[in-house]
Amino acid sequence: MIDLIFYLLETGVKLAVGVVIGLMLLRGLISWLNLNPFGWFAYNVRRMTEPMVDPLRRNLFALQTRRDIAPLLLVLFVLVVGYFLLGLLGQFRQMIGYSLVGLSALAQGSPLTGARYLLGGLALGIIAVVITCIILQVIFSWVGFYGNWLSRLVTRVSEPVLNPFRRMIPPIGALDISPIVAILILYLLSAAVGAILLS
Repeated sequence: MIDLIFYLLETGVKLAVGVVIGLMLLRGLISWLNLNPFGWFAYNVRRMTEPMVDPLRRNLFALQTRRDIAPLLLVLFVLVVGYFLLGLLGQFRQMIGYSLVGLSALAQGSPLTGARYLLGGLALGIIAVVITCIILQVIFSWVGFYGNWLSRLVTRVSEPVLNPFRRMIPPIGALDISPIVAILILYLLSAAVGAILLS
């Protein structure tokens, strides 16, 4: 049952990514073929895609180019976010698997083994969420994706982890490397949790 739920979630993410990319390709094709923008098909494709593309036009990189590259930025953005969402779903599947092993061990009268797997699974899940939020925050800052519920949620999760690293590691010019250091340390912490609690 759990495998089916995660399969459906992963399929949903892939389908959403495919739909967005397909719409952006249609938008590009309409522009390339110089179709009448007020025709039914071109108008509806533009009406569906404009709310997705418009926030990315305010990105500094997009503003400095002569052509409208917001659709291309959206495709890259959706691909990266989809990749990390699939990774996050994989981590949650792993977390639930370890938690079920822990609950089974508790039911069979092994409290130490059960608690070890439950704590390890929970720790892996939390670390995966924090890593994903840090990566998404970096991507959001690149594309200028601000002021919505998703960016606020990502910032709320990642900032408490990033702030200590930012105080210790000064930026190199305009490049802030504290997210890279934080992600490396979190990956090491995840490996340590796996080695100590889940092996």
